[in-house]
Formats: sequence, structure tokens, C-alpha cells
Amino acid sequence: MNKSKLTYEDFKTYLPDYNFDDKQLMFFEETFETIIHNKDTSKVTCIADRPGIGKSTFIKSFMHCCIGDFFYCGRHEPQGLVVVTDSIKRLEELSNGEKDRKNAEKYWGEVFESFGFSNHYKNFENSVIVLRSDTPFMEQLIKQHYKPIVLLSTQRYFMLSESIREQLFSFSYKKQPLKRDIVIFDECPYFSETININSVNLTRIESALYEGLSNEVENKDFVIKEFKTFKDRLLDQMDNKENLSEDLNVILYWKDERYSTITPNDTLFFKVITENMEPLSKQYNAILKDLMCLQKIAKDGAIFHSIKKKHGNYERSLVMVIDNRDYFYLNQDKKFFVFDATADIDPRYDLDYVEIVDGKKYNIPLNMTITNVKMSTSKNALCNGKKSSFNTTNAIIEYIRNKLKHYIGRPKDILIVLYSDLIKRFKDFKYIGYFGNLRGFNDFKDLYNMAYIGMNRFPNMAYFYMYCGSHMEIYQRLSEMTEQESMDFFDGISKNHNKEYQYIITQTMLRCILADFEQNIFRLAIRNYKNTEKVQIWTFYNVDDDLYGELSSMIEDRYKAVGTNFEYEDTPLSLKIDKVKDRKPPDGKKMTNAQKIVNWCDSQTTGKIFKLNELLSDTGLNNDSFKDTKKSNQTVRLLFEQMQTDKKGYYRIS
Repeated sequence: MNKSKLTYEDFKTYLPDYNFDDKQLMFFEETFETIIHNKDTSKVTCIADRPGIGKSTFIKSFMHCCIGDFFYCGRHEPQGLVVVTDSIKRLEELSNGEKDRKNAEKYWGEVFESFGFSNHYKNFENSVIVLRSDTPFMEQLIKQHYKPIVLLSTQRYFMLSESIREQLFSFSYKKQPLKRDIVIFDECPYFSETININSVNLTRIESALYEGLSNEVENKDFVIKEFKTFKDRLLDQMDNKENLSEDLNVILYWKDERYSTITPNDTLFFKVITENMEPLSKQYNAILKDLMCLQKIAKDGAIFHSIKKKHGNYERSLVMVIDNRDYFYLNQDKKFFVFDATADIDPRYDLDYVEIVDGKKYNIPLNMTITNVKMSTSKNALCNGKKSSFNTTNAIIEYIRNKLKHYIGRPKDILIVLYSDLIKRFKDFKYIGYFGNLRGFNDFKDLYNMAYIGMNRFPNMAYFYMYCGSHMEIYQRLSEMTEQESMDFFDGISKNHNKEYQYIITQTMLRCILADFEQNIFRLAIRNYKNTEKVQIWTFYNVDDDLYGELSSMIEDRYKAVGTNFEYEDTPLSLKIDKVKDRKPPDGKKMTNAQKIVNWCDSQTTGKIFKLNELLSDTGLNNDSFKDTKKSNQTVRLLFEQMQTDKKGYYRIS
């Protein structure tokens, strides 16, 4: 049997009929050669090419190439392949060969049948299996043994036990055993995970054991009884630890000094679990993952994190950072590749077993302008439900509508990107996306405008855990601290008192925000490699803030090189006026002079024309005090500049 390697000539036959740019074709060929010839399994090779370069097209064409055909001296037997991606929608697209068949039939015309393409596309769908969550898993494991290509979600891959995971890497072809020794991740994999175990997890596990283990299961009583004992002991410890401090937050590293296992016989316990995974996972699909984490907690301990909220609710959990390097089979017989446009800036890739293939040579100029509008748009400021938060979002809505009203260019549809809590306030806009729900989707590639409201930022501890994920020695040091030492350490982290980690956390945060920003803005028409029309992005955050000022510099450094223009606008006047209104007057005064002026203007009818004497008479101010206020208060000065009319001494309420 001809076992010649896959060839790029063969690969090209499966590219869709599209007028690709020369740089895209170079990307296809060089990436193909990398995947075929890079056999260094000590590294995970991450390909960091700009969004829209055609990675999904590459993966789909490579899948076709792997099936095994005779074109251009290609191989007769299939090349085994595993493809992992975040999106179920993407899995469906990759496994569907019908669209590819129609495109190929149209492209090749009369020779489609004679060249054997028809047989290939019939074979393609029979050669690919998607491991689905709504189908019995053991049944799928049997079927996948006869399919060269397996597709599954990132979440599913990292939930599989080692023994089941091993089955993904071999298959049978004409009764001959072959390997799936190439693995492609179509997004950032879970190099590490921050796992939270709380009372909800524990209750769901216990319920699954009751409901998922039939009475015929030997040792059922042992499993249920011993897990309940462990669960109760863990909850008692959590009760105890959260009372160690009167602060709203309690964070410390805790380890059970008396026990190091879940049960007196964990071997038997996990034997029962693995033998009954099908019914147990139907009750709770994360049961195995959680139990494996609990076994680690029993042995090594974890971070206890209690957040007592001011309004009566609180959260508490045991947090552990898990190193997933074993999932990448380093120095073994499987080679892992990752396609991720922001791998070069994302801190999750700071690992000794990761190599990044830079894709800057495939970049092309972007006809894009990013305009920053200075205002406070933190999640706390915008989502707290106070009057000021509504004033801010109303000002943003008014700003966007005014800009679109006068915007010259492509259709004026705009994608609004914001915190999920704000969706209802922007419901009048047609296209809305929220942070954490845009990456990987191409639904907005025909839009040319975006309003980016706030930035996707998390608490300090989230970035500390992320940093630990790529520096596991830091996490190990926590387990060596006393409880008091760890409490002092985490207090410094959460309150920014620890100078060393303050810098580390800030840099980790900025890189994460930048990576998220890039993934989101490339949902727009700039995703289309040959787009030449202008793309306009308005960002809303306070560039004068030290953190966001540094972020702005990073954004400029990254996109100026590809021709992006940058503009900076001051805070909208309406928000400046609101700030004047909300300012607390000095002791003994009901209102400042500036407040008297803006409140008077606010109470007048829109369009009213007035002379200054009317304002002075109604507010009790004299001409000198008005002039002093106008000189010292920028908002009052801007307000009157805006209200000026052509007739000297007359103003119009706008």
C-alpha cells in the first residue's frame, strides 16, 4: 500500500473556489508544510496568524486531504486527525461535506466525476465523526474507531479520562490499525484550568451517585456513604475557614491534615465510577472531572475563597489550578498544533513546552480608525443601577446615534459590544454582542462599525490564577505556606499591596484585555482579508486612567504597524454636566455656582433663546461671579460655547 506523505498539490485540490490573496496562499502552503514535517512532540506548536487569514478554510481542506485519495501522487490510506474547537457550530461546519461537494462540482465541472471527486465527497462524511454531548458516549467511542477524523469540543476533550482519551488516537482502516497522530486545536486549549468546587458541585455529585448507580452496582452503598462523609467533612472545614477573618473576603491555602484521600479505598471508589460513567455523566456530565479534582484537593489541598457580599449573598469555594500538560502527550507519538491569532500576546501561552510561529509576514494594511471617547466605563460604574450609570449609557447611545447620523461610508449598521448586564439598555440596536460571547463567530463580518463599551476585565485573583497556570511553581509555594502566611499573601494580592505581583497581575491583565479586544474587533469586515472599505471602531473608556492609558499604548503599538488611525475625544459634555451636578458642595452651601448655572440651563425648554441677565437674575449670581465660574470650570465654559448664537449676548438652550 502506498504510504507516501500528504502533498500540498493534493491539499490544493480541496481549497474552495475563491480568489485568495498571495499571502493567504503562502500561509496555506507554509502551514501545511509545518504540520506535515514538524514532528517535535516536546513542543505544542501554536500558529499565531491574524484573524481572517483562512485558518478554518485550511483545517477543512486539510481534513479532506487526510481522507486519502490518489490525486497528485497522494496517499491511498487516510491520515488520522483529531480536531478540537470551542464551538459546536464550528464542529458542524467542519464535518459537513455537502457544501464542499457542491463547490467542487461547480469548480471542476465535467471532470468532477471522471477525476473521482464524487467518490471522495461521499467518503468524506463517512470518515468524520463529531463526538456529541447528546448521544451515548460509549456508543460514539465504538463508532469513532472506524473513522479517520474525530472532532470534539475543547470542553469535552479536557473532561475525558486518560484511558478514554487514549482511544482518540487510533483507528482501524480495512482491518489495519492506524494512528491519529496529528491534533489540531482551533482555539486556545486549556493549558491549565482554574477549578472551583463549591456546595453546588458537591450536591450534584452526591445526587448523581444516588440517581446514576443502579441497585445492581456492587459497592454502591460504599461509594455513596463514603462520598457523603467526605462532602460533609469538606463543608464543615469551609464553615470553619470562612470565620477566620471579619473581612468581607477570606482567601487562604487550606490542606486537610487528617486525610489525604476521598475514601478509605479510592481505588475501589474510582473503579465503580469509571465502570458506570455512562449513567453517572447523564446525571452530571462533569462528575469525573470534579471527582478527580476532589482527589487532588484531598491529597494536596486547595485555595479556600470566601466572598461575603454586602447585600446578604456570598460565594465560597475551593479553588485549584490544574496543570494540563499531560493532555498534550509531550515527547510521545502525537503532535499537537494550535491555531490562535492572539497566541503571541495571550499570557496563557507563556509555557516552556509551547512554541509560537509568528504570522506577522501575512499581515496586510487595515483601513481602520479607532476613536477613543474618554469616560469611566468600568463594570462597576455602568452596571450598578444608579442614576449616574444610566446617564453614562444614555450619553453613549446619544453619541453613537449622532455619529451614525453623519457617518459617510458603508451601511450604518453597528455592532455594540458591552457587558452582558447592559444588553437591555441597548435593545434598540440591531446587532449586540457581549464580552465572552463573540470569539470564534463570524456573524458580523459584513459590518463596518463597532462601539466597544468598557473592557472585559476580571478581579485581580483571576489573573493571579492564570499566571499560576503558566508558572506552577508559584502555586506549589502556596501549599508550603502556613494558613496565616497564605492569608497575608492573598490579602496583598487582592488589595494591590504586593509590589512584585501587582506588576505581574497588571501585565497579565493588559495582555488578556488586548487579546480579547483583538478577537472581538476582528468580528467586523476587517476579518475579510481583501476588505478595503473603512472600518470605524469607537472605544469608550477613561484613557487618563494609568491602566487604560497603558492599554491604549499597547493597542496603538499593535495596530499602527498595519495602518490603523487613532483618534481621542474628550468626555461628552452631558456627562461633564452630570459630574458637576453630583459634586458635593462645600460645607454650609446648598449648591456651588457651577451647579446653579447648569441646573438653571437644565430646567429651561430646549431651543429657548436667553440673555445672560435672565440667568443671573434667576440664580442670584452677579456678572463677576459668573465670569469667575466660567473661567475656572471647564464644563461651564464648554456649555456656553455650545449655546452661543450668531447674535452677540444671546444663547440657545440645546
